[in-house]
Amino acid sequence: MAFMTASGLDTVREWLWAGDRARAGWAVAQLLQEEPSDLHAFALCGSALLELGRREDGVAALRTCAEAATETGNLPLALSCLFSLSDAGEAVDELFRTAIAEYHRGAPRVDPKLRLAPPLPRPLPEVPPSVEAAEAARLAQAAAKAAADRWAFERSTAIERPVLPAIPFLGNLSAESMGKVLANAEAVVFGPGTRIVEQGAEGDALFLILCGWAKVVRQSRAGEEQVLRRLAPGSVVGEVALVTRAPRVASVVSETGVQALRLRREVVEELADREPALADELVEFCRQKMLANLLETSPVLRPLGEVERERVLGDFDRRVLPGGAVPIRQGEPSPGLFLIVVGQAEVLKRDVDGGSLIRLAVLGPGDVFGEMSLVLEGPATATVQMVYDSALLVLPRERFLRAVEAHPELREELERVAKEREEETRSLLGQASVAADDITLV
Repeated sequence: MAFMTASGLDTVREWLWAGDRARAGWAVAQLLQEEPSDLHAFALCGSALLELGRREDGVAALRTCAEAATETGNLPLALSCLFSLSDAGEAVDELFRTAIAEYHRGAPRVDPKLRLAPPLPRPLPEVPPSVEAAEAARLAQAAAKAAADRWAFERSTAIERPVLPAIPFLGNLSAESMGKVLANAEAVVFGPGTRIVEQGAEGDALFLILCGWAKVVRQSRAGEEQVLRRLAPGSVVGEVALVTRAPRVASVVSETGVQALRLRREVVEELADREPALADELVEFCRQKMLANLLETSPVLRPLGEVERERVLGDFDRRVLPGGAVPIRQGEPSPGLFLIVVGQAEVLKRDVDGGSLIRLAVLGPGDVFGEMSLVLEGPATATVQMVYDSALLVLPRERFLRAVEAHPELREELERVAKEREEETRSLLGQASVAADDITLV
């Protein structure tokens, strides 16, 4: 599969990681000379100088860029610079403390309504066929000096310090928790096309994207792969599976080269054991993320407008069911409409002789069950059993009836889902097809 880079900056980053130092240094020097206030180019220029053997200049550029990124509201870029400095053997504790002081939960400059803007794409300059390393280093050194002077001037003329955008997960932590997380994180690099997390795999780490772009892809039960969204720097991935221990519900693929912070499960659990507040903060962050994912992926909620979806979701109760739990039993009325947020359920039906159970389907995040028993006011035609510990949203019977009355499009979508399931049921049981209103799964 081919991947397109988002801008010339992504191409330069990939060249650097591939060891093409001269070409990367020459190109990023041109980009930074064109726009000395571009901190992403500034950071890459510092890294190129390190790779070209100009350690003093590279360290100075990365330190200045880290300070500027922290001050102007780009914590992921600041962390990228700091981890690059740390890898080069530089002491960065004071810079880390400054970043933490600016961005922890409750910091006065952080506005929770603001989000970090992704870097603007920039075209790659035309690079000569042959570039000398010494010439690339000279150009990069001059560009970094101009960028540092530009930052010093802008800082000296600033009337007031800018408001900072909120950063997912890290920004939800206290200063102490944030410091512990960063002290135990590791910077990792993923080349274009590399899978950062794999759908169906156990969650063993969470990742904060520092630079580069990734995409979230989900494979349907029919084997079709759907791109759900792109992830810009500052995005957090993998935390839901980490907290719930459920298999990952989608894959995350590095679209350009990606640098990310990785926080392993054992580190998170050790920190949470020592500081329960960290566990609470992570769980709350995951809850919000799961609801946002559900709004995007649930086929039942998709026909509703954004405002209507959020209003309907507000009527659901949150519930965690252990593996083996049976929320709906064949022959009994459904107590409500269930939406799987994280987890998996089996749909089971007794054969025509009432003997062995036949597994009709496996349901995952975004899937719904219990709807037709409610609509028809009859017993469920199959049993639903949780495969492992799962988080669900439940809309009790009374609220369900009010919701479908207020939103006819919700009923239409439920009927569509029922027809699809009826076809699956007919195929599995070898029965003649009947109307969807006469047989549904649950």
